Amino acid sequence: MKKTLFSLAALASLAFAAPTAYNYEVTPTIGGVLPEGNLDLKNQLTYGLRFGINLDNNIINQIELGYDRSSNIDYKGINADTNFNRYYANIVKEYKLTPEAALYALVGLGYEDVTNPQLDNKDSMFAQYGGGVKYWVTDSFALKAEVRHAVKFTHSDNNLFYSLGFTIPFDAKSAPVAAKAAPVAAPVAAAVAPKDSDGDGVYDDKDKCPNTPKGTVVDADGCPKIIRLHVKFDFDKSAVKPEFMPEIQKVADFMKQNPGYSVVLEGHTDSKGSDAYNQKLSDQRAKAVAKALGTLGIANAKITTEAYGESKPVATNDTEAGRAENRRVDAVFKK
Repeated sequence: MKKTLFSLAALASLAFAAPTAYNYEVTPTIGGVLPEGNLDLKNQLTYGLRFGINLDNNIINQIELGYDRSSNIDYKGINADTNFNRYYANIVKEYKLTPEAALYALVGLGYEDVTNPQLDNKDSMFAQYGGGVKYWVTDSFALKAEVRHAVKFTHSDNNLFYSLGFTIPFDAKSAPVAAKAAPVAAPVAAAVAPKDSDGDGVYDDKDKCPNTPKGTVVDADGCPKIIRLHVKFDFDKSAVKPEFMPEIQKVADFMKQNPGYSVVLEGHTDSKGSDAYNQKLSDQRAKAVAKALGTLGIANAKITTEAYGESKPVATNDTEAGRAENRRVDAVFKK
């Protein structure tokens, strides 16, 4: 009865599904099997392979196909051993705890092949349920720890499985392309001299960024002049690596060509982590770029920093490529 209630609860809880950033994953596993005592089998070492198909906009997160093998397992009380080949399919639901960690529940059906049937051990279908924890060490590698309870259709015999695996995703999904809104031309009254309402030097009828803050350096369309620095930082770090100094050199060269300008370095992050943590991290990274800019001959008095955390993304945060675009420092120039 408890098994039935557990399975029904797992199925009933499949109410929401978050989109995944890749279509498939492969998980090699190793673990053990604790057989029911009446099976007269010793505890088993097992190893296997899982293939997961990730789903979007569905009540479940994944369909999983799996294979486990246990070799040369001794029978108790007789001089014989056997191999087990187990094939199964599960449906899986994940519950996010943090951007890196999730709990998951599973239910499924399978078939157990016994190569040397003895002591009433026979080939049989089985049903299973279980759960585990999944932790993303990097965007391309995760660890999984899992426990499953399997009940065979023959005599309702039981096996308890426990395993540890590592997951490798592949076939990343394309980031959605946001439609660009058509620019709306500002109405111009007939026979009225051209106006420059925000005083940026571009007339209103050609200004694509009206209400630009006073003193901001703009381009021919009246939009802020920005040099976008995709300086890559190590995870949870803010130190600038030497290979990204040429990016910062672009800002230094522009300011040396325009000695009357100052620069505001705006720090941004992706959506991983809490708002408060990302706010602090974006501030640290903007200040790291400011320090590097100072070493290139730009006076500290002409450099200020602002932190925006994850609040101003320029791409989706659902893919690694999009998150990489959002981890940036924007250089905005002032007169």
